[in-house]
Amino acid sequence: MASRGSEFETSPAEGTEEDRLVRYGTSMFGGRPTFTLVRRETDGGGEWTLHELLPREQAEARRDRLERDGRSLSITPVEDLVSDIAGDDLLSKLDGWTWDEWAGAKVARLDPTRVRALQDVVREAIEGTPGDSSEVLTGGAGFVFLPETAGVRLAVAFRGVKPIQRIDRMRSLARGVARMSDEECYYWYAKCRSPSSPNGEKALRVLLTDHI
Repeated sequence: MASRGSEFETSPAEGTEEDRLVRYGTSMFGGRPTFTLVRRETDGGGEWTLHELLPREQAEARRDRLERDGRSLSITPVEDLVSDIAGDDLLSKLDGWTWDEWAGAKVARLDPTRVRALQDVVREAIEGTPGDSSEVLTGGAGFVFLPETAGVRLAVAFRGVKPIQRIDRMRSLARGVARMSDEECYYWYAKCRSPSSPNGEKALRVLLTDHI
């Protein structure tokens, strides 16, 4: 399996309290959450949007690399990702971290059909993570910050299922992602979003759904 490399190496976060340093596990940002999952209601049911959280400079550099290869990446200030949901409680919901120079790099937005297909793999991935995950698993609007390992697993599932049309294939992919080790998830997430691997998502779908 390919090495995770320097992008996932750890570095200490300065000026943060010890409890918040360890709350989201080890990450390259010293324990800060590195993904957020947002649920919003639509006329057809709930939809999920997953973002990877990065320093703005890194997010913009990633977008530029992708654009040079004819691909796109939507980035949004972290506060804007959840402001309509958090309302007056925004600062406490943001868990005390400073997000002024951070942005969310959009992984995928899933419609209600794909939300239902991935319900189990999402529940398993975020079980035991900090915060109240029930708000993104049931009706209504809500969001939850995610540790890196949980976010990467969901990113693989979200990227893989996005273009699939058949429900049985969606569920097959979800089961396959749920069975992956953390190392496999890191490998496939890097492969799916790398400019040098334009067929990464297709290879993932073939691996997990070609028997149907």
